[in-house]
Amino acid sequence: MEDPFRDTRLIVADLLHHVLRSGHSAFAELPFMEGVEVIVIVTAIYSAERRGETFTKRGLSIHLGMPRPTLLRRLAYLESKGLVQRDAEGLRINPQMFEAISDENIRGLREMIIDAGTALSAVET
Repeated sequence: MEDPFRDTRLIVADLLHHVLRSGHSAFAELPFMEGVEVIVIVTAIYSAERRGETFTKRGLSIHLGMPRPTLLRRLAYLESKGLVQRDAEGLRINPQMFEAISDENIRGLREMIIDAGTALSAVET
């Protein structure tokens, strides 16, 4: 059976893999899959904040489809690193977290996305 979107799926899969590998470097002391869970948690909290919303632990567990005990362990790790904070409204990203991300890392991530976009625009569908 032929997959008409094979090339598209491959480009997206490669981009996702490279983004997660790049993000894992910030949590290199964790095994890769735990690092991925942490990245997903941080990005969910960050995205909600930018939309003017917050997550409670329960709400985040439901949103991510992550078992609550796993989420609580990952949040404890993030709180111990000072990356996530809790207040009366819910979970928040510590803005100082972004000071550790270099301009070079942001440029590299941007370049990965642009390259994937260029490759996707060349794919015939």
